[in-house]
Amino acid sequence: MLVGGLKTRTPIDITIRPLACTATILHDLIGADLARAPRGIKGAMLSCILSDTLEFRSPTTTPHDRAVAEKLAADLGLSIPDFAAELFAAKSDVSAFSDAELLRMDSKEYTIDGTELRISVLETTAPKVVLDRKASLMAAMPAVATEDGAEHVMLFVIDILREEATLLVPNDLVKRIAEASFGCTVTGDTVVLPGIMSRKKQIIPALKL
Repeated sequence: MLVGGLKTRTPIDITIRPLACTATILHDLIGADLARAPRGIKGAMLSCILSDTLEFRSPTTTPHDRAVAEKLAADLGLSIPDFAAELFAAKSDVSAFSDAELLRMDSKEYTIDGTELRISVLETTAPKVVLDRKASLMAAMPAVATEDGAEHVMLFVIDILREEATLLVPNDLVKRIAEASFGCTVTGDTVVLPGIMSRKKQIIPALKL
């Protein structure tokens, strides 16, 4: 029996470490052999770390994640700020995705006080692009929730540069959850949550009705 009720027929090998990014673990497991890896592999690993840590802004970041990223960047001759800016610009272009696809893009289901919720986040350096679609995104939430077996969808738009989240508030339940969880006062269909960057460390642990 594994965490979350997962079961396997036989014991499995598993590596769990208190790091922000799986690529950091892969770096450690590969060890000295990484020196022979193609640039593309190293670049992908660097991209993973910068994306998962939001260029070290996320509270999930550890000194080891940062050290590995800096080593990879040095090996590749890349500037982390410049590379991260390009990475986030590409990540922030969501024009090709439907509202339902955006709601499911980075989304996990959780049960909060007996209520099944789909908790979605969108990390971006261009939050206005997403928030300009808030009406259609909120209109799509009930269908997505029904199709996925959840009661409601909560969407947090993470502003990477301002280091804050904007939560869309489509109904009274989400309003109650927001006010109970984050000590804020909701007066419209969005609420800004300063300093909120991580679903794992800041959003999920705080959620309550």
